[in-house]
Parts: sequence; C-alpha cells; structure tokens
Amino acid sequence: MKTKVVIFSLLFLLFSGKARSEEVNLEKIVVTPSRTEEEISGSARNVDVITAGDIEKSQAEDVSQALTGLASVDISDYGGLGATKTIRIRGSTAAQVLVMVDGRPINSPRDGEVELSAIPLENIDRIEVVHGPGSSLYGAGAMGGIVNIITKRPPEEGSSTELTTSFGTFRTYLERLSHGARIGKAGYLVTGEYESSAGFRDNSDFRAKDLNAKFEYSPDDNNKLMLSSGFYRSDAGTPFWITAPDLDDRQRNLKNFQDLNWQFKPTDRTELSAKIYQNYDRLEFMENTPDFTKDIHVTTTRGLDLQHSYRFTGAYQAVYGFNYVTNFNDSTASAKHDYIVRAGYLENRLDLFEKLNLDFGARLDDYSTFGSEISPNFSFRYALARDFKLRGLISRSFRAPTFNDLYWPRKDYYYGGFWIGAEEGNPNLKPERGITGELGIEADINRFISSGLTFYRSDYNDLITWVDESGVWKPKNINSAVIDGIEFENKIRLTDRLGLDLNYSFLRAKDDKTHKDLIYRPRHKVDFSLNYSSRNGFALGLDGQFVGQRFHVIDDPFDGTVKVKQFFVLGLHASKKIKPGVTCALTIDNLLNRKYQVIRNYPKPGFFIAGILKLEI
Repeated sequence: MKTKVVIFSLLFLLFSGKARSEEVNLEKIVVTPSRTEEEISGSARNVDVITAGDIEKSQAEDVSQALTGLASVDISDYGGLGATKTIRIRGSTAAQVLVMVDGRPINSPRDGEVELSAIPLENIDRIEVVHGPGSSLYGAGAMGGIVNIITKRPPEEGSSTELTTSFGTFRTYLERLSHGARIGKAGYLVTGEYESSAGFRDNSDFRAKDLNAKFEYSPDDNNKLMLSSGFYRSDAGTPFWITAPDLDDRQRNLKNFQDLNWQFKPTDRTELSAKIYQNYDRLEFMENTPDFTKDIHVTTTRGLDLQHSYRFTGAYQAVYGFNYVTNFNDSTASAKHDYIVRAGYLENRLDLFEKLNLDFGARLDDYSTFGSEISPNFSFRYALARDFKLRGLISRSFRAPTFNDLYWPRKDYYYGGFWIGAEEGNPNLKPERGITGELGIEADINRFISSGLTFYRSDYNDLITWVDESGVWKPKNINSAVIDGIEFENKIRLTDRLGLDLNYSFLRAKDDKTHKDLIYRPRHKVDFSLNYSSRNGFALGLDGQFVGQRFHVIDDPFDGTVKVKQFFVLGLHASKKIKPGVTCALTIDNLLNRKYQVIRNYPKPGFFIAGILKLEI
C-alpha cells in the first residue's frame, strides 16, 4: 500500500496539467522554524500556517478544530465542548509536541501535555505548525512537532471593536469581545470570551471564561516592548466511559500567565530579543462518591529567554541564545518538587548560489533532575527549479520526564485485607530520545495546483512506560519505537472562487521489539476542505475527515489489542456579510450525524448546529 501511495504521489506532482490563472499569493512570513523571520518558501522545514481568516472561515470552536485538518496531525478528543483535547504529530504522544504562545512554551510540567480547548481563539493572528523535531532550537518536548500560536497585535492606527455571539445545539452559548486602539507610540488589545454548554451526555456540562490583554510600546522603529497577560477559568463535568458513566465528578481549571518581551533591531543585520514569563496552572478534580475527595495539582513555570541574531554577510546568518527555566509542582498527589533547566543554542544559516539553503546547529540542555542533553540538527532546501524544491532533515530530539513520571507517590491497594499491588513514580528516569530523518519535495505544478510530498522516519528510544514490577506499577525507560510515514498535501484552485485543500497522511508506528502497532496511531488519514467565496460577501465551506482504524490499550500502552473503528465525518460552514461591519454565519458539525469515537468509550457528539453573529465597529 505504501509503495502505491508513493508512486501515485510522484506521478501527481510530475504530470499534472498546465492550466494558468492570474491569482497572486502573497508570501507568508514565519518565525518558528528558525526563531527569526523568514519567508515560508525559504524555510527548510515542512511548515503549515493557519491564519485568523482561516479560523474565521472554518468557524472553529477551539484550537483543536483549527488544527485537525492538517496532514499528520491527530487530535485526541474525549468528547464535546470542554472535554480534553490534545495534539499528536507524526505518531508522537501529546507530551512529545511542543506548544507555544508567542514563543512562550505552555506544556504542563505535570504531564507534558497541553489542553487545546483552554487556548482562546479570539486573539489568534496565526498558528505556525512545524512538522518534525525542533529540539535543536526549543529543547524538550519538540519530538513530533511544534505548534506556535501567534497572537494579534494592537491596531496600527485608530481603534477597533469586535463582538461575536453564538447559540447552538446542546444549549451551547458563546460570547466574544475584542477591543484595541493605537495611541501615539503605544497600543493595546483586550479580548475576552465566555462559553457554556449543557453537554450531550449526562454530567458533560461545561462553562469557561478568559480575559487577555496585550500592551505594546514602540519608542522608535527599531524598538518594541510588549507586555501580555491573561487568565482562563473552567468548570466541567467528567462523565468518564460510556460503559461506566460517572455522573457527579467535576473538574476545575485555573490558568494565568504574564509575558514581557523586548525586541531591538539596531541595524539591518542584527536583532536582539529578551523575554521573561510565568505560567500558572491549577487543576482541581472532585470525586464525589462514595466519599468526597479533592485532588489539587498546581504547577508554576518561570522562564528567561535571551537571543541574538546576526547576518555576517548576505549568505551567512547566526542565531544563538540562552534559556533559563524553573518548574515548580505542588500537588496533593505528588507533593512539592521543582527542577531547573539551563540551555544554550546556536543555529547557522547559509544561503548559497540563490538556490541552496543550509541550516545546521545544536542545543545543549542541562536539567537538575537527570543531567544534560545535546540536540544537533541539519536541514537543507534546494531549488531544482523556480517551482520545484527539494528539502531534507536529520535531527535529534528528546522529551524530559514529567513531575508525574518522577514523583508520583507510593500508593498501595488492598482487597479483602490483602495487598494486591501499588503504584509509584521513578526519580531515576532518563529522557526519551529520538532521531528523525525526512525528505520532501514541493511543487507549484501550475497556478492552480501546489503540492508537497514528505517522507519521514523517526527512531525513538528509552520511551517511558508504566510497567508491572513485582506488583508495583512504575514508569521505566524500556520501550523503543520506529515510526515512518508520508505527508501528501495539495492546494487546488478549481476556479477563481472555488478552492480545495486535500491532505493524505500515511503512518506506520510500531514497537521496535514486539512489532505491534502503537496505540491511537491511525494508519490512514484523509482531510479535505472545499471552500467557495462570492463577490457579494457570501462564503460556503465543506470539510471532511476520514480516520482509519486505531488500537486501544488494555494493560500495556505498547500492546494495542482492541480495535477502535474507523470513521468519516463531514462539517459545513457558511457566512454572509450583510453590510459593512455585520456578518452572519452558520456552522454544522457531524453533518451526517455519525456515531463514532476518537478515544474508545468516549463518544463524540452527534449533529451540531450553531448560528453566529459578528459585529465590527
């Protein structure tokens, strides 16, 4: 099957038609692949960019919906609005994907993951998704990929206000407000959101609110000072498995952050930046029966980032920096602990012959818990022709053990007065390690079709797995895995008003010793988005996704024995600008009212429809 996919993809790239149109695409600028601004066409990495316009057109409810249609991106979704949603890329775990907001890492040091539904949509300018490892620049966690959410800046001039209101199935309400203004050399942007839902299952109700503010001051064209702060609060029912529902347990989450960033460009060749930040996360879980218990997990991360980039000549640029991070954990389960990370990195870029770009460098991370890790990287991009480019990568990456892995307290279990087992963490864990190689081609086949084809392979070692050791379950570095796959991405302009995005992902993820499939890694995934826009402000979109069969865990996370059925879902979204500043929209999820599960025993909602009204002042 894999051979057929490769042959078909190459034939499609090489022999597509030669139609032409007059459409002009503005070059997108990205910062995540190299930590400096560069045109996406010059990056040696496979990068996707989702703009605020894309999010608005899709009428996405949360960040997970905005990301789910990308090649090799798999969302672990435990239900409806407010249920846990995390991201995997290229067969990684959720803890092996680094998620940032404006370059500020937000992965929880408690479990290494990011709850996507807790990231507000209303202040997102764009989302940059880097496929593949990025530890050479960003350190731990960037094994499968990087998601960098870039937030909106204050208006360039004057003021602007946006108000969005929505009501949908399951008594789902959404209110969003955004207001910003520019006053001389300073500007501000304030965004807020409230959402609630009665839920589609018993005890699946959800309420959340957030408020974010960004202040910007630019004394001159070469200096920029930005201060961002915000909070998020949610309260949700936790219904557990559909086969064993839990109708009275609750979960609450409180997050806040502060981020101060300074950027300075003294000359055209050099740029300096400094960032200090803090993330605070408080998670409460209330078990109401048979006796009321309340677990509280608090983590705090404080970080300092310093970076300097200098272009020595027109062909050579160096980017180097230093990071210092402290992580604190205060949990009723795993007690109080902390660790420190010190890191330095150097990235070199060579632009040769106007056709060849080389990126190479390394990062050294020193952890107070387990020692040092070195993550080298080499990548290239070569323009075989103006519209045909070849790129490659080989890179080392790692993931650090989390607080839960290291310090989960000893807990013994008894039945009928007899000891039946226990669980505890392992402070002697080593980091997970990986080596990834990839080769890709990108082609503007004609003015109607742009395609990309990427082959990759990742070898992971020292994977952390909870195992039974003489009746005691504890995490150990015992597993290794081999993951290889294909990303086939296409943007097709059918007419001047009608476009199609079509992505196919092939993934083969197996335990290197048992050769069994890793759990929740679909072999095949197909995503498409068909979008139409008229001259009078009407837009219509149809989205579809097919996800192949997956395996579910029974005892050993690397011994998938239970199959989770494949599924196909459709969504529809439409909007109409009634007059300047007034837009009405309609969105439908699960158009065919399918019964399906992304995670076994956690059903997804059926047919969902919502109406939306947006006012711009």
